[in-house]
Amino acid sequence: MAKMKLIGTLESKEYKIVIENSDQPHIFYVSLDGRSYTLDAHAMASEIVTALIDNKSYDIDLDRVNINDALDGRMAVRVRGRVIDLEILEERRKKMKDAQATHFSQSGFARILSPMPGKILRILVAAEEQVVEGQGLVVVEAMKMENELKSPKNGVVKEVFAVAGDSVYSGALLMTIE
Repeated sequence: MAKMKLIGTLESKEYKIVIENSDQPHIFYVSLDGRSYTLDAHAMASEIVTALIDNKSYDIDLDRVNINDALDGRMAVRVRGRVIDLEILEERRKKMKDAQATHFSQSGFARILSPMPGKILRILVAAEEQVVEGQGLVVVEAMKMENELKSPKNGVVKEVFAVAGDSVYSGALLMTIE
């Protein structure tokens, strides 16, 4: 049975979510911060999912904020007339998003870190090059997927520490932006 591990964020608090398939179609076992639920879910023609959660019926309307950004898991969820704004990402994508957020030092530098162990496929910018927020900087291959790390701010690339072909560990410093 396949397991999907997610991180949900609601009002700045993170929750660990594990979803496991069952032998029956539409039946899932869900763990939310260690508390277990049985979920019988059916997607409707629209964005609505009808669900039985521990024998209680819910119609859940899901509306993703930005479907074009794989690292943007924000969504509005309408349940029983109430709208809840939250973010849900797979653990791997959450790590990538957190790495992209980087850590700004007081001097205004942004450190671009590898979100996980992998291989540098391409360096998209050079030292002293101007970059804009959201611009691609480096492509890291991890778990057979290409992940483009983007600039968290407008600035100038000060140093590039990686080259294409390098194997990197999680948290490796790839470049700095001022």
